[in-house]
Order: sequence, then structure tokens, then C-alpha cells
Amino acid sequence: MTVAELEQSLAEIDSVVADLDAAIPRLTLTANYGERMSSGSKEAPTPVNIDAVSAKHALHVWLVKTCLMVGEPFTSRGGSPRTVQSLSSHLLTHLGILEANGWVPKLVTELKPLLRDCTQAAHTAAKRIFAGTCQTEHCGTELWTITGTDTTRCRTCGAEYHAISEWRTKAKAYAQDRENDILGYPQALAQRLATIHGETIGADYIRVLAARGALKRANPERGADGKKLRALYRLGDIKQLIQGSVTA
Repeated sequence: MTVAELEQSLAEIDSVVADLDAAIPRLTLTANYGERMSSGSKEAPTPVNIDAVSAKHALHVWLVKTCLMVGEPFTSRGGSPRTVQSLSSHLLTHLGILEANGWVPKLVTELKPLLRDCTQAAHTAAKRIFAGTCQTEHCGTELWTITGTDTTRCRTCGAEYHAISEWRTKAKAYAQDRENDILGYPQALAQRLATIHGETIGADYIRVLAARGALKRANPERGADGKKLRALYRLGDIKQLIQGSVTA
């Protein structure tokens, strides 16, 4: 655990808390209040996102405790020194003290789960979905976008990304191409087709396709030592033949 990791995590706090603050007033969420005399229902609308409030509180407590460890007076840049943003800024200013005392590994271990909890609480409420990782050099922060939107901003470096749906389409196509290039023996390929794609064909059917010349082997007949090799077939070729037979 390095001081650079701690610095990056502290730098994320402002953005993470902004997402939390936006997620807290969720009137569509419900909470269990026990049996109510009026309706008999145990569920009722809750005026806040309790998970978001709890996650922010836990982060705030950790920041206060860590700032007390530093033992340096605040040099406020405006606003109350009690806010999450001011506390994280104070720690960023005194990273040298944290490093000199050997506290960095422990603090990184504590802070990262807190940030994950905050992010999860905010994303669950906003129905956010994963959109890749930031491509800025030395960043690599996970990117999330609200369902139905096509843009996102990196919470660490501020880089903006557009056409997220286009990225997902390309990623899916890339994954599909990678899968199509899988080589295997008939039994293994038949099992994969059945498990993942629901295509209930047997290994014998693949061998029949090969015997009829419809399916070409994907490896040489003999190895470098001259010995005969078992035939391997390309998954994409089999899928294409299956699709052609269904269409016909």
C-alpha cells in the first residue's frame, strides 16, 4: 500500500460524496417500520436513502478520526472544516505526516472499503451500470453511468467519456470474436454450446459435419515431430453452421 494509493482514494472522496448527496433524498425507497395500525403494512416510503446516509456517516467518522491522528490545525480553504470535503483536503495536505508515521498501509486498507460502500449505495439508488475504466494515463478508475444516459465523467481525474452505449457494443463484439476463436475437441465444444448458448448438439454431430467436409479442422494434421494430431475445431465455425441450418 503506497502513499500514491492513499492520495488517489482521498482525491475520489469529493466526487463519491457528491453522488451520495444526490442519492440520499430518494422518496421511492421503502423501509420496514413494523406493523402500522392504519394499514397493517410493514412497509412505508422512507424520506432518505438509509444506506447512503449510513455510508456517508461511516466515511465522515473515519475522516475525523484520521484528522485527529494528524494533529495539525486546519487551514480551511473556505467552508466548515467539519465537512467531508474539508477533512479529506486536510489529509491530502498532510500526506507527509501520514507517510512518516507508517500509517499509510492501514489507512488505505480502511478507506477503500468505505469508498466502495459509498459508491455502491449511490449507484444502487441511481441505477448506475459499469461503463469501463478511465483511459487517462496512470488513472484506471472504474467508470459508471446512470442507466439510459450515454456519458460519464471520471471521479478521479475528471475526464469525460461519451458514446458509452457504442463502447459497450464494441466490447460485446470483441468478446464475441474472442469466443468464436476458441479451439477445442468436439466433446468440449458441444458442452460449451449447450451450457452457454443452449444449443443441444452432440459431439458426434460435430464429427459428422467434419466428415462431410462442412467443418474444417483448425489445426494441422501433424505436429512438428511428424506425429498425427487430434482434430481441433473453431467454435465460431460450428456456430455459423448451426445458424445456417436454422435459417435454412
